[in-house]
Amino acid sequence: MVNLRLLVVPAAALLLVTAGCSREAGPSGPPVAKYGPSVADLSVKVDALEADQCQTVDPAKVYPECERYATQVVNFGNSVVSETAGSKQADAIKAVVDKLQAAVADYEKRTCGVGTQNPGVNNADPSTAGPNAAPCAAALTTVREQIDAIGRLLKQVG
Repeated sequence: MVNLRLLVVPAAALLLVTAGCSREAGPSGPPVAKYGPSVADLSVKVDALEADQCQTVDPAKVYPECERYATQVVNFGNSVVSETAGSKQADAIKAVVDKLQAAVADYEKRTCGVGTQNPGVNNADPSTAGPNAAPCAAALTTVREQIDAIGRLLKQVG
């Protein structure tokens, strides 16, 4: 009987201790996952976009190669607006992103990218290859300026 008591008493005490632990304050449910990039992530993305050839090479020479870049900056702009909503810079960011998206829309409407260009219009040397060269370079220049502006505004947010 003594041996049984030595086992029952510690087991009962252990049950009481562990039962008390389950009532401690803690998370009331599963952790909430945050979807989307943070301001820090977006700042890194700005740096990557600013290093892209579509941002650094003469726009009159590089615009036919920037279709993917144009898609990226539109998606990036949407992420920036979403992540900075409610910040002091939200309105300024929204205005810059709107201008960015209008420039990309113009770029796409004019079939500036190599994936959508018409044969004979924007061929080997885009600076002299057709009527789209100047407006395409101008649209890309506007995109570049807006990416720079977003970078400056993001530094003020976070």
